[in-house]
Amino acid sequence: MRPLLIGLAGISGAGKSTLADHLEIQGGVKRFRFDAYYKSAEDCPKLKDGRPNWDLPESLYLDEVCEALQELRLGNDIFLPLYNRRLCSRTGGVLFKPAPVIFVEGMHLFAHADIRDLIDLRLWLDIDEETALLRRCERQPDYDLEYHRKIALPAQRQFVSPLKRYAHGIIDGSQAEKKVTNIADGIIQRFLGIQA
Repeated sequence: MRPLLIGLAGISGAGKSTLADHLEIQGGVKRFRFDAYYKSAEDCPKLKDGRPNWDLPESLYLDEVCEALQELRLGNDIFLPLYNRRLCSRTGGVLFKPAPVIFVEGMHLFAHADIRDLIDLRLWLDIDEETALLRRCERQPDYDLEYHRKIALPAQRQFVSPLKRYAHGIIDGSQAEKKVTNIADGIIQRFLGIQA
């Protein structure tokens, strides 16, 4: 039986990584790190001042993600890149073996039509922009608010939020973490045909 792919998208600060951590801890679900496919600073699209623009779909090697997920669906092992955010480049790779359920989360996960088609269950973690920004600032106190206002937020509105329409299920991410994880567990269990 081929692996089932479950995908989770949403704007930055929605709580995608927190939910992914929860599912991984529960066991039975293996996490595929979408963020491992970010481009190097040299290959990333540039802002007018020459800095990398990390908030566009083109800031990731989406074709490589698609190829990797295709291999996993066939039951084949892949080498998942190891990406160092501080260096903004890959530092190697690690063997990734398929599991019965593979969970993929990322802001731009639904941006590539072929990737969307590979995902059996597409979930969207929904949250308002203000709450998402507050969460981002909590986890990253030195976050550049000017960059957010001028670059990240417009990109999010143009390239991320409209992709909500591709989700099979939408979860209100503004609720308490326990409520969000319970809802996600319920959706996934129903999809897998598991009695709660």
